[in-house]
Amino acid sequence: MKKTAYHLLAIITAIVVLAACQGEKSESTLLTATLSELTGTVELKQAEQADFSQAETNLVLNVNGQVRTGADGRARLDLSSGTIIRVAPSSLFTLTSNEEVEGGLFTKIALEAGKVFVILNGGQADVETPSGVASVKGSYLSVQVVDGQIVITCLEGNCSLAGNNGEEIVIPEGFMLTFVQDPNTGEWGAPVLGEMSPEEFEDWLNNNPEAKQLVEQGFAALTALASTEEPTEEPTEVPTEAATEPADSAGGTGGACSQIESPASGSGFGQNGQVNFAWTETSGASVYVITFINADGSRARIETRTNNTSFYIEVLPNGGVYEWTVTAYGSDGAEICTSTPATFTKPKADPTQKIPPTQDPNDIQEEPSASSCDPCDPNPSSGCYDYMYIMEFCPGL
Repeated sequence: MKKTAYHLLAIITAIVVLAACQGEKSESTLLTATLSELTGTVELKQAEQADFSQAETNLVLNVNGQVRTGADGRARLDLSSGTIIRVAPSSLFTLTSNEEVEGGLFTKIALEAGKVFVILNGGQADVETPSGVASVKGSYLSVQVVDGQIVITCLEGNCSLAGNNGEEIVIPEGFMLTFVQDPNTGEWGAPVLGEMSPEEFEDWLNNNPEAKQLVEQGFAALTALASTEEPTEEPTEVPTEAATEPADSAGGTGGACSQIESPASGSGFGQNGQVNFAWTETSGASVYVITFINADGSRARIETRTNNTSFYIEVLPNGGVYEWTVTAYGSDGAEICTSTPATFTKPKADPTQKIPPTQDPNDIQEEPSASSCDPCDPNPSSGCYDYMYIMEFCPGL
């Protein structure tokens, strides 16, 4: 009878302990994605629902739920980590993941159309697009999918894109990555990396009051660059004899084309680190396009309005020899000339590491050591507790 009473007590105690642990776990892993600041047409469809319905403030979007905004619609999605996702008009996305990981939440959305702004507060957020997955860690990221074009901007922090071909492209802060879809084949072209335009900074400001300080800093940098640019010289009349001169060797139609200044041709770089690329100015140029061609034939392009640009070399993920040139364009978009190519080498970059989900500490059970394990310990929470062993081999309990 004594053993039976203890048996019932042990079961009740175990149930209470288990319930307490489960309560603690649910409290620590309570993950939410709540809608707010709704304007215009904003609709929501949970995973188990067949149709969209009008969204309401404070509604929680579940995993695999969708949000759709009309041409006049905007919404804000607040994650329990403090991360903010702002949804622009004419957008459609699915919340495909929202789980706790080491360092915060791992959130993933699939953007089918429109534009979203991600203001991350710990953890990691991924935005899946037709051309790949854009990742952000502790950063400000926007992704737009519209009219056969994908534009990704990194206002601040660590942003990257994992392309459908498996390559990782780092997007420095203040830069944007653009993909254009071939209307005939439906395939996405090579990405073009360039500095964020004033319009992109303005879009951040108009849609994200949280980004006001960063946007002002970006505008200040653009203004400083513009103030240092020399005014375009007025064209002078060229003697008739000059019209018969051949074009220069770099492909220009007269006058000095840009010449690469640094890094010197044949330079070698490490796997990571910032590199400054500089060249002489071309008269009449308003835009320069720097083209990098790897030995395997892959290409990357950067657009800038000045005669130098700095970025982290891991933006170019492939290793080996790269050839690069500078092409100058006029304000009318017409190509002026292309520089003589230069080369450099670098090792292959490591892929951007994803933050893996971590096991809840409450689910980890350590195996008791032989020296600390007492098989006759009647405490149900003991790692050695074995009711049948106690009943048979532990007299007096």
